Order: sequence, then C-alpha cells, then structure tokens
Amino acid sequence: MTIAQRDAALKAGRLTASAEVRGGWPVPLAGATYRAVLAWLGGRIDPANWSLLAAVMSGAVFPLAIAYAAIFRNPFMKVKGPDQGAVYMAMNAMLLFWPAAIGALRNFNALTPLILAIGMPGDWPVFGWSYGQRLPFLFHVVVRAVVSFGIWQYMPQGRFTALPAAAAGIYLVTEALLFIDSARVARRLTQK
Repeated sequence: MTIAQRDAALKAGRLTASAEVRGGWPVPLAGATYRAVLAWLGGRIDPANWSLLAAVMSGAVFPLAIAYAAIFRNPFMKVKGPDQGAVYMAMNAMLLFWPAAIGALRNFNALTPLILAIGMPGDWPVFGWSYGQRLPFLFHVVVRAVVSFGIWQYMPQGRFTALPAAAAGIYLVTEALLFIDSARVARRLTQK
C-alpha cells in the first residue's frame, strides 16, 4: 500500500465515522446547554461563585453529551475512527488550560469566563481532523476565541452573561454546520 493509498483509506474512514454520527453533534449540544446555564447564572450570582460553579460544572459537559447521545440515539462514542488515539491525546492536551483557569478562579475571577471560553475547545481542531470535517470545528474555535475576547475586552459588564451566551450561540451554529456537512458527506459516500 502506498502512502497515498493509506491516506485515502484514512480519509475515507474519518468521513464514514463522521457520517455515522452526524459529526458528533451531541457534544456541541451539551456545550451549548452548559454555556446557556452559565449565561443564566451570570445575572444571578456573584463572579466568585459563578467562576467556581463554571469550573465544577465543566465536568458535566461530557456526561451530558453521552446522555444526549443516548436520548437521540447518536452513539458518537461507539464509532471508532481510524485516528481515535489522536482524539484521546488531544482531549488530554486540552486539559492543560486548567492551571490558568484555577489561577484565575483563585486570583482574578473576571478572567475565568475568558479562559474557560477559549481553553475548553482546544481539542476541537483534532476532532475535526479525526472526522475529516475540519471547517466546522475550526470555525467553532476561531470564532469563539475572537468573539469571547471581544466581549471580555470591550463589554466587561457582559463577561458572565453575554460571553457564555455567545459561546452557546456559537455551539448551536457549529451544530447546524455539522448537520449540513455530515449530511453532505453521507450523500457523497452513498453515491460511491
């Protein structure tokens, strides 16, 4: 097998995995839910408690994605793409943002929303690559970083409300892009 043939086989495996689980859409739905709750809490509790709850609740995003997968019968965790090992390594690498989040939580609560908004999707480019769908995932992280920084920098009164609400909206747009892109991939695969 040549390198080109191997690369083509890997790409086909990635696209098949993406089509089977519609781009893993339960994950952005869980992220949107988490961010919507944070936006709601932002107007109701003080920044120190918000930061603590945001950090603790972030651990619920993945279990919530698993619950959505079960409810909507989208077994995104059961589909094994050819690059699964890279995905797990990226998830581990994403956790490196936590020292900054904990430092902000303890010393500068106003920075916590920005760190969580930009740090948590750090593994998304690898997810996109593993599904052969880079654009929706790159869209998510780039737009989210720019919008989050803009709100944090220029709308300080919205750091605990508008920033997570914007992230929730970006998740929903990403989810729509994943539906569209994975449906396109599925059509292309069935035409072969």
